Order: sequence, then structure tokens, then C-alpha cells
Amino acid sequence: MIGAGQAQAATDCLTGAALDAAKLRQLDVMLLVSSLRCRTGSDDFRNEYDSFLIRNRGELGVANRRILSELSPQLGARGAANALDKLSVALANHYGQHSATAPCAVLKGAAAELGRPHGAGALVAAADRYIGNDVTVSACAIRVASR
Repeated sequence: MIGAGQAQAATDCLTGAALDAAKLRQLDVMLLVSSLRCRTGSDDFRNEYDSFLIRNRGELGVANRRILSELSPQLGARGAANALDKLSVALANHYGQHSATAPCAVLKGAAAELGRPHGAGALVAAADRYIGNDVTVSACAIRVASR
């Protein structure tokens, strides 16, 4: 079993496509938790989140597998899965305890937009827009190569 420190150290060193994948994971969790948080107000967007998830299930799955494949050499398959689970729980707790980076109405619009057909790269662009500097998973201090 890996400790929380090992999981954080491993996820702190994602680069390129794996870092983009981590941003997509964070976007997904942010929208999920925010949709639940916003469900009692006028900007309930659970339906829009469901459409987002259905439309992007494949790309989100690829992102999760990319994270796992990046972490597996360091942590093994089971350790990588545990690290991804811990990351997801940490993200859910973060967005459950704090407001998201945008109000419910804005996130409802984002989920609705991303729930419709969109071009390649739209999810990463949305993650950059809505997550901003609140990226839980950061790039390595030293980059070997850029994307």
C-alpha cells in the first residue's frame, strides 16, 4: 500500500499529455461536485453535467488511463489506481468544501456547452479556463521535453 506522500509525489511529476489528463480529471470532478452543490438553487445543472459526462465519457476515460499509465512505472498498477482514487477524493473534498472557481450559472453554461458536440481540445481548453491556477496536479519542476 502506498502512502499519501508517495501518491502526491508521483502525481506532482506529470507532464505534457498526462498533465492535461489530470486537468480533465479535475474538471470532471469539479463539475460533478459543483452540480451537486448547485442542485438546490436556480442554477441546478445536474442534467447538463449528465450530458457532459455522456458526450465526453470516452475522452475522460482515455485521460484516466493516461494518468494510470504515467504513474504505473513508479507505483505499479495497483499503486497507480490508488493514487488516482486518492487524487479524485482529494479533488471532491476540495470542491465540496470550497466554492468552485466560477459561480453555478457559469458552470452550468460550461457543462451545457461541453455536453454538445465540440472540437478536439475543447475539454483541455475548458480545464484551463475553469481550473486556472487551481491545478491540484502540477508539472515537474524540470521538464525534459515540451509537448
